[in-house]
Amino acid sequence: MIAPVVDYLVARHGMPAPSGGAYDYVLAGDGLFLCASNVDLDVRIPVASCAVRGLPPLYPACTLKQGRVPQSIWDELLHYLHMAHIARCEMMVGVRYEIAEYRLIVPPQAVGPASVSYPPQDNLALELHSHGAALAHFSRTDTADEQRLRIYGVVGRLDSDRPQVSFRAGAYGHFLRLPWTTVFDGNADLLDDTFCEPSTERARALVSFAP
Repeated sequence: MIAPVVDYLVARHGMPAPSGGAYDYVLAGDGLFLCASNVDLDVRIPVASCAVRGLPPLYPACTLKQGRVPQSIWDELLHYLHMAHIARCEMMVGVRYEIAEYRLIVPPQAVGPASVSYPPQDNLALELHSHGAALAHFSRTDTADEQRLRIYGVVGRLDSDRPQVSFRAGAYGHFLRLPWTTVFDGNADLLDDTFCEPSTERARALVSFAP
């Protein structure tokens, strides 16, 4: 029997086994979740929060199957973004897991002072773009474009000593905000993470990492 592209499940006894070919909608005691998985990520993203009596809660989650991205990759990609800022343009970079390690990917792209365009990139664990000296926020254009299953990021305030960052797990148009320390294994003291701002509305992730 061919599995449906999308299936609809109920978490009667905890997280049910995946059933949909692409993803599942799962009803739990704390609401409705979109659950999806690929070689890089397992995510459980809230779609609607509510109390459902008689069902156990699942909570939001994002698991990086290969562990967090090392500090050296962050330092390298930040260097590229700083160089783009000096040239007064935005830039996109990606991170892919291949040959047993994370690697920085800089695809061909058309850049401008307030925009960047590039062909779709397959097999990325992380897709990130810069906002120059502006704030690190996800625009409506970003949300419309970021429809794959991966982690997305924005880096802004590249004119300062503390660049600003925003990260989220994306799964087919649904998103879960994440702290920088979910994504990278390194020192977050030299950046401004919007996840940590008390005024930011966000879902707190229950994050786990592969050993």
